[in-house]
Parts: sequence; structure tokens; C-alpha cells
Amino acid sequence: MAGPPVVVARARRAVRLSLAERLEQLADDTGSGHLSPRLLVGLSGGADSLALLATTCWVGERMGLATEAAIVDHGLQDGSAAVAARAAAQAERLGAEAHVLRPHVDLDAPGGIENAARTARHDALDHLARERGALAVLLGHTLDDQAEQVLMALARGAGPRALAGIRRSRGHLLRPFLGTGRDETTALRRADTEQICTLHDLDWWQDPMNADPELLRSRVRHRALPLLREILGEQIDENLARSADLVRPDVDHLDEEARALLPALRRDAGELAEPGDLLHLDVHALAAVAAPVRTRVLRDASRSAQRAIDAGEPGGSTKSLVRRQVLALDALVVSWHGQAAVPVPGRIEVARRDGLLVWRRPAP
Repeated sequence: MAGPPVVVARARRAVRLSLAERLEQLADDTGSGHLSPRLLVGLSGGADSLALLATTCWVGERMGLATEAAIVDHGLQDGSAAVAARAAAQAERLGAEAHVLRPHVDLDAPGGIENAARTARHDALDHLARERGALAVLLGHTLDDQAEQVLMALARGAGPRALAGIRRSRGHLLRPFLGTGRDETTALRRADTEQICTLHDLDWWQDPMNADPELLRSRVRHRALPLLREILGEQIDENLARSADLVRPDVDHLDEEARALLPALRRDAGELAEPGDLLHLDVHALAAVAAPVRTRVLRDASRSAQRAIDAGEPGGSTKSLVRRQVLALDALVVSWHGQAAVPVPGRIEVARRDGLLVWRRPAP
């Protein structure tokens, strides 16, 4: 008896391995007892997410896991409600219960509409996952998406975290078609997902925004990468994704080291504390930390200070430091010559005082 087409078998293996890693993670998590044997697949109606849904339905059934589809209608395009309804109908046809979500998108948020829509989408998916008790949310990013992401990071001179690309998994979020740590060969291309849809007789939606020349990702997809393939060879996509795979373990290790170190560097200023102070670090202990970890500690401390403010001001947002701010903060630690406080995101400034690096609200 003949098996499934090769591309279908690869997709099934990718989903199965990704779910196996998630289940192993949950086996050691004492807080996961409330989760149900349910999976959510983010579904746009495009080829990538439709192929993922069809594959997850097949794999999930054999693993005793129910599969549901989460369709996010941002309401930013004409006809978006019809697209969502069509995707829901396709999900039902595949045997997956469909949920259509319509989150609010903050059009004035920093980073542009694309970033605001992504934030709203992930927040909506997280909320539904908690509501349904899903053990995982699966997203249909492919190797092509990874290559585009890494190329855009290179173009803007981004740091190692951005060059590490899109994470294969983060908590309950899984991206099986990016491959797994166990088998990177399970990564799928956009052409693979279209072939899977054709084999399942699924008619996918073509998002017009993917062809909008005003969007950087669209220009990278339709102009930059085709030119690079012509000049550097067809393997450029795989090579960009491989570079991300090589960078990611080092970045993850350094990030984890910084997260573990931050609590040990925090100090109670006691009588030295002043009104408006949010966080204090031992500047001399911090100076002894290797630079790649030290700069990460500075980033983490800034996020922690922002969260301290956000806790009392609902609706606040945590923003990352830009490179010039990181360098200025690092200079307070290792090149101190009496310089002024450094402004950082969140209406916060950082100053050196009494052997401490202090995150504080500026005096009115």
C-alpha cells in the first residue's frame, strides 16, 4: 500500500515532532494540569495556514488531540469578513471547530500597522488559548518566512536576537514548518504548503498585502530574494534560515544567563533610595560581567522598570532599548566620567549614583 505523498509525510512529521517536544515540555510543568487535549491552529485562509490545519487535524486525531482553528479578522481590508467566513468553512470541512476573532488594532501604535496587527493577533490567540485550555497554538510560518525575516534584519543592521530569526517555538506557540530542534530537515517551503493544499483540494486565499510594494516584506519577497537567488544561487533561502539556526542557540544561552543574573545584581538602596526610583543595580558587580551578558542585563533591567510603571498604569507598553541607548547605559557602568542620566523608553531615565545604577522617573 502506497504511503502519502512525500511533501505530506514531511509536513506530518514536522507537526508530530513539534507536538512531541511540547508534550515533553508540559510533562515537567506542574502548572499545566488545567490544559485540555486541544490544539489551536492560527488560520488566515492562506496556503501556509491551511496546509498546517489539514496536517494538524490528521496528526492530532492520531495523538488523541482535538484540533480547532482560530481565524483573526483584523478588519483592515475590504472583504475581510468574507475571507474569515470562507476560512471558517474550510476549517469545518477539515473537521476543525472554527473561532473567528475580531480584535481591536491600534492604528496609532509605534511600529506601524503591520506590527500593530501582529500584536493584536497574538494577544487574541493567547486569550483564546487560555479560554479553551489549549496545550499549543500552531502557526504556519515556513522557511521562506524565515529567510525574509533574516534578510530584513541584516538590511537594518540588527543585532543577534533579530538575526536568530523567527522562533520555532516559544511556550505554547509552535511553528512546525520552520523545522524542529530534533530534525531541521522538516522545514517546509511556501511551494510545499501550496502543494499540500492542492493535494487536499483546498483553494487558498491570496492576501493582497503580500503583493503591496509599499510593504518592506513584500519588496523583499518579490524583488530582493529573486535577485539574490539569481546572483547567489537558489540555496540562498535555506542558507539564510541556516544562519538563523546557528545563531539562535548562542543568543538563547546569553539571554538566559542575563535573566538569571539580573536578580543577583539588584540591590535594596535603603536610605539611599530617592523618590521616583524604580530599580537599583550594583554597578561594580555589573562592570565585572562580560559585555555580551552585561548589555543584555541592561535591556532586561529596563524592561523590568517599565513593567513596574505599567503595573500601576494599565495600557502601558514595554519598549526595547535601541543600540545607542544600550551603549550609553554601558558607558555609565564601564566608562564613568560623571555623565548625565540617560533617557530610556517608558518615561524613565537611568543614572549612576552611590555605586548603583538607578532606573528612575525623572523629576517633574
